[in-house]
Amino acid sequence: MSIPAITPDDLAELKSLAPGLDFTDAERQAVLLATGTWDINAAPGSGKTTVLAAKLLLHARKWPYDQRGICVLSHTTVARDEIQKRLAATPEGARLLAYPHFIGTIHSFVDRFLALPALRSSGITVDVIDDDVFAQKAIALAIKNPSVWGWAKKSEGVKPMIGGLVFRGPALELHSEEGTLPKESAKTYPVLANVKAELTAAGIFRYADMFAIAEAQLAQYPDIKEHISRRFPMVYIDEMQDTSIEQEALLDKLFNASVLVQRFGDVNQRILGSGADPSKLSFPGTVALPISSSKRFGPTIASAVSTVRVGGAAVTGAAGDVHPPMLLMYAAARVADVVGHFAHCVLDRFDDATLDKSSVKALCARKQGNAATQEPGRTLLDYWPAYLEQSKAGGRSERLWALLRQPSEAKLREGSMYSRAIDVKRATLLVLRAVKSPHIEGVRDGSQLVRRLADAGQDSTAVVQLFHTLALATDLDGSDDGRARAVAIFYQYLHPLFPAGMTFAKFQALPVFAPPEKEPEQEVDQQRCRVTKDGRSVEVEIGTVASMKGETHLATLVLESLGYRSRRFDLQEALPVLAGLNVRDPKMKESVLSQFRGLYVGMSRPTSFLCLAVNQARVSADCVTALQQQGWAIEVLG
Repeated sequence: MSIPAITPDDLAELKSLAPGLDFTDAERQAVLLATGTWDINAAPGSGKTTVLAAKLLLHARKWPYDQRGICVLSHTTVARDEIQKRLAATPEGARLLAYPHFIGTIHSFVDRFLALPALRSSGITVDVIDDDVFAQKAIALAIKNPSVWGWAKKSEGVKPMIGGLVFRGPALELHSEEGTLPKESAKTYPVLANVKAELTAAGIFRYADMFAIAEAQLAQYPDIKEHISRRFPMVYIDEMQDTSIEQEALLDKLFNASVLVQRFGDVNQRILGSGADPSKLSFPGTVALPISSSKRFGPTIASAVSTVRVGGAAVTGAAGDVHPPMLLMYAAARVADVVGHFAHCVLDRFDDATLDKSSVKALCARKQGNAATQEPGRTLLDYWPAYLEQSKAGGRSERLWALLRQPSEAKLREGSMYSRAIDVKRATLLVLRAVKSPHIEGVRDGSQLVRRLADAGQDSTAVVQLFHTLALATDLDGSDDGRARAVAIFYQYLHPLFPAGMTFAKFQALPVFAPPEKEPEQEVDQQRCRVTKDGRSVEVEIGTVASMKGETHLATLVLESLGYRSRRFDLQEALPVLAGLNVRDPKMKESVLSQFRGLYVGMSRPTSFLCLAVNQARVSADCVTALQQQGWAIEVLG
């Protein structure tokens, strides 16, 4: 078949399709015009997803097939939502949101076209696909056995190993993602195998199980590859750097040589992988198209980011410089004051109008760890001990009342309202799971709800109305009356999707509606530092590098950390390179390279102010002098 090519004449259409966006530079035009199979390695803040969405818009105007479509795969739901949001803004782009096209995560594609059909044909009804749910149930089943119970009492690694039981490969071999299984001859092995079999029969799976089941389906029915390749003659993959070896191998088995595949990503931002040897991953290929200019920050931050890259072209900054970057050196005894001091520095540099419409964040590569013999600056908990309570709580993303929390009016601009829409969809899914609705089989996140209900022949009008109501509602989480009102709203809109016999009394008693253990304001303080100075205030959100990947901040504080595998401090290794005193060792071990990639991600978040915090005992005087000569500001917290 012939896929209509994008021509230079088509690029002129982007002025009306995407007004206000500039695609006139040579790198972006080369990507838009590229035909055939290509890899695109794009710098942070380069507008990679915008370029991909623009290319899809142009394809949508010329796509001639009714039963063959474009497949767009992402690694994360955030990337998928961003693509869908941009396409939905125009009538042309909206065509790609329906059959025969597919836009979704790699996981959802594998589920929809391979794993779930395979399970249904085997008579298995999926209850839930979730690592945490599986782990909880697997451990509870396994420790009923006296041998396993005794083993778990002696070794703290046993329960995580049980919780990580997973299928691998087309033969569905039993492994664990969280440890090594006992030998098949051990008396505990049959117990673990039976646990996995029992949960499989009950329809309870880990995410990775779906890939193994898909591989088994492909091995049994190899013609599936030809059918999928005919259905999707063109494939785009976003955030390719985060695709694991197993996922990449499965993608190779899904599409034949006739399919045109273009993969977008940034090799320097590979921080969410499976820990396998990156040399075994194929992205980016030997010849890749670059998008090296970032529209997020200016030349000074771009230069700093470039020094910690591990591959690809140097990053250039297309925006203007706002403030010089800063090195904040702290005495070990003052480590807990670092975030607050950074907040004061931010107040000194920005006015209230700028702060009200922007985010200020502090991030660290490691959340917690055991390295008591090392000087402070090891993990996030050294800088902000209260974050541990947030970790124990399981995070905000899975707590209903945290999802329903209404942001302040100043934060409800366009981007935040979009994030709020994602939260209320997730909250709705949590409620439907809690009530064991029969209509949400295999649904992983709230954005899939409306489509899945439509596929099942259900009227989704009430669910869409619920999303709108929750997004605009206030005080649903902060008081008993507010929470009672939220329960009533959920019941009003969702009760047609409930199983028979679910009365309002039973519904409101579900554990998902239990009041939070702490008031929302207290919970927020566990991951936010609020500082007031001369009647002005700023809030600094605190988290890991991984939790803030893909974000853009006004100002970012990158906190030094100790590598789990390398046992080295990331900034201690990177600062001499950043200062121009050393050249990065080309034979550097992967454990340290992974720390450089973490720094690359963290340092490329801010538009206007970058601050690096490091224990002063780990910085040489020569390094400080060299950075000052480059224009860095230096402060000491002694």
